[in-house]
Amino acid sequence: MSVNSATIKCIAVAVVLLQISIIFADAGHHRRGKELLDTEDSDFFRCKQASRKSCCGPENAMKRFGDKDKVAADECYAQVAEKFATVTATTPKQDLFSAEAVKITKKKQFCLHECIGKKNNLLTEDGSLNKTFIADYAMKSVFKEQWQKQVGQKALDKCLEETYIPWPAEDKENVCNPVYVQFQHCLWLQYESNCPANKIKTTKKCEKTRNRYRMQKSTSN
Repeated sequence: MSVNSATIKCIAVAVVLLQISIIFADAGHHRRGKELLDTEDSDFFRCKQASRKSCCGPENAMKRFGDKDKVAADECYAQVAEKFATVTATTPKQDLFSAEAVKITKKKQFCLHECIGKKNNLLTEDGSLNKTFIADYAMKSVFKEQWQKQVGQKALDKCLEETYIPWPAEDKENVCNPVYVQFQHCLWLQYESNCPANKIKTTKKCEKTRNRYRMQKSTSN
């Protein structure tokens, strides 16, 4: 594949992912083990994606939230690749902009995040939130400074009790629990939108990000 065609392909995938993020806000910040998902429609995992950026404070507090074990993450990539191998072997390669391609990409994200969440004890066996463990983990390992703890606790209080959209009951193929993807986005959104004034980054990129999550919040209210 030429450099130009590869670039175009990644741009096309990025557009698809933007559509997904509007609905479920992909936390597509995983960069490792992408080669393990070498299936026909796994372009998302092969294209380098930027991690979810933070515009609150000097560091991205929630970067790789609950996902610091490289071995566990690589195992999850392998499991998801195997899970979807039959689908890609029996289904013709889909147009990246087709509804089916978007659905498969969403499913892969749900399955990947569910697997990683379980391996890190953030999810229970059925994929639901392990609330006590998450709260303890976040306050000890994620929100370390006092101002972070205040903002983080407020975000946890909301997002741990939020009602999330389940996968459609009529869809029985390769189903995974999507709650962790939605929870991570909720936590990020609440943390960023409640950032103290003296911790807010004022770059143009951050202003665009804030405008985007203001729109998301207004839509959800």
